Amino acid sequence: MLVHRGFSPFAAGAFLHKNYKPRCRLRRYYAKAVGGDKPEPNGQESPPSGSPKDDAQQNMQLPQEVIQQLRDVVFGFDTFYVTSVENYQANGVLFKGNLRGRSAAESYTRTAARLKTVLGDAYRLYFLEDQQNKPVAVVLPKDATQELTPRLPEGVLAALFAAGTIVTTLNTYGLSLLDSGNLDLSPASISQALPGTLAFFALLGVHEGGHRWAAKRRGVELSLPFFIPAGLGLLGSFGSITRFKSTLPNRQTLLEVAAAGPAAGAAASLACLLLGLGLSAGGLGGVTVEPSAFEDSLLVGALGKLFLSGQLAAKQSLDLNPLTLAGWAGLVVNALNMIPLGELDGGRVAFAMWGRRAASRIGVVSTLLLGLSGVIDELALYWVLLVLFLQRGPLVPQQEELSEPSKSLTPLAVGLLFLPFLVLLPFPFGFSSSSPSVEALF
Repeated sequence: MLVHRGFSPFAAGAFLHKNYKPRCRLRRYYAKAVGGDKPEPNGQESPPSGSPKDDAQQNMQLPQEVIQQLRDVVFGFDTFYVTSVENYQANGVLFKGNLRGRSAAESYTRTAARLKTVLGDAYRLYFLEDQQNKPVAVVLPKDATQELTPRLPEGVLAALFAAGTIVTTLNTYGLSLLDSGNLDLSPASISQALPGTLAFFALLGVHEGGHRWAAKRRGVELSLPFFIPAGLGLLGSFGSITRFKSTLPNRQTLLEVAAAGPAAGAAASLACLLLGLGLSAGGLGGVTVEPSAFEDSLLVGALGKLFLSGQLAAKQSLDLNPLTLAGWAGLVVNALNMIPLGELDGGRVAFAMWGRRAASRIGVVSTLLLGLSGVIDELALYWVLLVLFLQRGPLVPQQEELSEPSKSLTPLAVGLLFLPFLVLLPFPFGFSSSSPSVEALF
């Protein structure tokens, strides 16, 4: 398997990080605000009595009359009983207290309706958990959650990264655009590189389409996808970065949108891989690959043994159909994105399933394991650095984070979180010609 070194994904990552800032100021405010019992330096706890005099003694970041309306009218015994108030980062207020009502979702809906009735559209409400797993309510001015304007238009940035991804993908499938010494733009070379390139882009499109289908179904607005060029091994791209442009209502919505992309992308990639292996077993090849490449993946090695055991046992170069490499690359992209870390799909799924604190701890473990793997594996090193640079989080809060998602999605979520183990762990068994194989049918 050839490794093309003519392109560094980190140059692209630095450009995106410099020119495309986080879409929402709320991301910055969340990082330290719900962090335990200590209030911000300019905030103090108030006694449960809730008298105007107690609040007036504080230098609160919202007008005192607004805070009093929130305590006396918006919150209540039937939704969220306030026991103390403190400042929330730059310009918000955090209310500690006791959650009331039949469910967090019902309490949030009633409280949000009262907020709109009393104070109009000037403020935004969030129900979150602090580090002691206790419910808190956060109220921010509307302008604190407005999008920041990127330094370059979103469409221009997306087009630039898509163009870079086309170049690296064509280079991966044999059109040496990044090697001036071997540049060959003949019709034969282009036609040889196109099938794998088009198949790989189709699989990226299925992944992105899954996200957008779920987002549209839930009324969530997404940014344009920013495809990250790779040019590493059989990967022409690491996938895309797609940001939420609207605030998600709850963890259920987050889970549905985050899981839909890799679920669709992995299914399509597996189908493409199986088709490619079947065509390869039938003698319809086109791309030369060394047998040792199948030892890099537990899933692909097992399928290779099923379809091509005789050729793999011979330890000679294999002539594979381009669909095989496209499906394989698609599985790797989806597996990388399902690692439970930061704002990757896996990080979002872990947060939706088990909450912010658990997802943060899982992310730390994932980072350490990737870092250790990076000592011996080039792909792991590239990926952990790219994630830490662009996708480390924290995740933007949902409006109501206290309610758990539906248990019906648990099998899908857990299955997707196992995808990195199936695709990225090496195949530990040897290849024997005595194993039954599909190629024997041809």
